[in-house]
Amino acid sequence: MLGVILSVPGLILWMLIIPFCVGLLVNFILPRARRTVGITFILGYLVYMGVFEVVAISCMTRITYDAFSYCRKIFATLVIILAIMGIVRSIMKLRKGGLNYLSLFPGEAHADVFDLMSPRSDPKFYKLDYSKESMIYWGIFFVILAFQMVMSVVMASFDGDDSYYVVESLLAQQADVMNTILPYTGTSTSLDIRHALAVITMWIAFVAKESGIHATIVSHSVIPLFFIPFVYLVYVEIGRVLFRERQQVIPVFMIIVSFLLMFGNVSIYTPATFFLMRTWQGKAIVCNLVFPMIFWIFLWMFEDAKMVLPPNRREKEWEQPRRDWCPWIELFFVNMFSGVCSSLGVIFGSALTGLLTLVLLVYTKKIKVIFGAMLCMIPNVIYLAIYFSLFSR
Repeated sequence: MLGVILSVPGLILWMLIIPFCVGLLVNFILPRARRTVGITFILGYLVYMGVFEVVAISCMTRITYDAFSYCRKIFATLVIILAIMGIVRSIMKLRKGGLNYLSLFPGEAHADVFDLMSPRSDPKFYKLDYSKESMIYWGIFFVILAFQMVMSVVMASFDGDDSYYVVESLLAQQADVMNTILPYTGTSTSLDIRHALAVITMWIAFVAKESGIHATIVSHSVIPLFFIPFVYLVYVEIGRVLFRERQQVIPVFMIIVSFLLMFGNVSIYTPATFFLMRTWQGKAIVCNLVFPMIFWIFLWMFEDAKMVLPPNRREKEWEQPRRDWCPWIELFFVNMFSGVCSSLGVIFGSALTGLLTLVLLVYTKKIKVIFGAMLCMIPNVIYLAIYFSLFSR
């Protein structure tokens, strides 16, 4: 138990601090009103996992011996460099007086003169003061969240898939291999293409190795404590878009979502069941995190599409590209993350992206929507090309 406690700083470093610092480096692509701590962390984590996917697949397919050691060292070096660059950038921003370049909570960014006068800016998007009733509702939601997190650890369930996915992480941690030992028998095998490209198991092994905690403990006790709040963070951002004119309703929305997820165990196959009982599995992360992210980004684009500048008004030169291309760039990394979690996530994520792009095209009547969709599909095309090239060997 003492060893686990001493390993907590390592978990916080690799699962929270470094992804957030990476987000500080790349959050310049975000429009200023959306540059909150939450969205910065989401963006940083997506970039962080995108880097891991590239490194892990490269090491897995190109290195025969000690592949995981090479993957771990290369990835750790790259993300530490990115994190340090993010910290340096933040310090430089603060020294220049950019106190508002990152807001702590949704609605905490203060609007400047341009924001107040621009027809594309909603003052309610910025400073927000919650009522006492809303604060009570937020308190209820956080109690429910804490209850789910505690129960996910205390009442952790085990299923047959653990004998494969969790063991893959454990083999990487202890045997320094990446999907070249069959978990069921312990014998050597060729690269398991069906599961190999979904490198979420290798990331769990990386966290376990760097923190010094057994991979099984990380899977069953640590990953739920990380991904459950992460999922709700995405739903908060969805609520900010859906209830733009009634921000006080967001905590009520979150309570409803939390209850639907907590009491959605009507069968063993529902997303709610996977959310709380198989949180560490890639398919659970795809249906409960990746798909909501895709919906959130498209809601974001629909919201921006409703705000049109009059012919005699011009937006800041650097803000217009951010509004137009930032969601597509973030969707690019979401598609990379879907491949990290599950190979099927690439297929279903592409289908969902294509469907929502068609709706957005009809709504906006702008051909650049197609180019944005083509941009964000690049990781999926490359992923499938690698998959079929390895499968055909």
